[in-house]
Amino acid sequence: MGIVFPLELPPKSRILIAGAGGGFDVICGLPIAMALEAAGHHVEFANYSLTDLRNVVNGHWHNERLLEITSESYLKIGDYFPEKLLALWCKEKCKSERSIYCFAHGGVQPTLASYRYLIEQLNIDTVICVDGGIDGLFRGDECDLGTPSMDSISVVSAALCNVDRKFYCMTAFGIEGAESNVSHGLALRRIAELVREGGFFGVGSVIKETPVGQNFLSAVNYIYNYLPSHRQSVIVSSIVAAIQGDFGRTVVHPKTENSPPWLSPLTQLIWYFDAVKVAQLKLFYQDILETVEVGEVAEAIEKVRSRYGVKEFERIPI
Repeated sequence: MGIVFPLELPPKSRILIAGAGGGFDVICGLPIAMALEAAGHHVEFANYSLTDLRNVVNGHWHNERLLEITSESYLKIGDYFPEKLLALWCKEKCKSERSIYCFAHGGVQPTLASYRYLIEQLNIDTVICVDGGIDGLFRGDECDLGTPSMDSISVVSAALCNVDRKFYCMTAFGIEGAESNVSHGLALRRIAELVREGGFFGVGSVIKETPVGQNFLSAVNYIYNYLPSHRQSVIVSSIVAAIQGDFGRTVVHPKTENSPPWLSPLTQLIWYFDAVKVAQLKLFYQDILETVEVGEVAEAIEKVRSRYGVKEFERIPI
């Protein structure tokens, strides 16, 4: 477990691994789940979904923004449903019928309500909020925030959960800002601030020769077999390429031909933080606590940027 997840948990912990803000963020958490289950812990999956969940057939709504799906669920309209493919992989390759819990779009209040419901119903003692990309670390005044609203909703909701352990982790360092908009220098500055505050817990690595590495690569390949190339994830594809040793500007699939992500050994690392400290680092933290819709969060972020100004792009001098 120590290679992928560098922290110690009590024996037989019950863990919720929740994707932060993209359809495939929960897939980014799959190596963590594999390592934790191999160590004897129990894992449940959730994801802040990009799918229009109103089109899901054979799902169970626990509240108006929380949908439980299984391998038997499907879309009556559309073809983008990574949560279903994860459930299908669990059934066919792991011989385990698993539920995946999908958070419908909403602000902090409904998302937090869904987190709290799952914690109570599933007897969760540890929450791991997983983000593919660096933008969840940003506090709000960086030159380019990427796609901050959903990531911020997720990390703040995770931070407010009443459980023993609350982690935020991010992976795929280096792939955003292929057109030099998102500053990884500013991301490292945020990490340094978290180090000073005691909110950085270490780094895990997915090594292709290990059982976790092999199983993760196999899982992604299985899931991608059900998807046309334009529906595959740039972030997951970049992580896979980095695990296999690719470096530099790399076309990981057709969507990246014009702006290929920059890969390095840093891309496959998983960085672990205190979710509370990441959430409270955000300049708009207090402003989004009572939000109900995503648009309210976006408005709060823009107000903060107007109030504090925007930092210049920061390059790494190495």
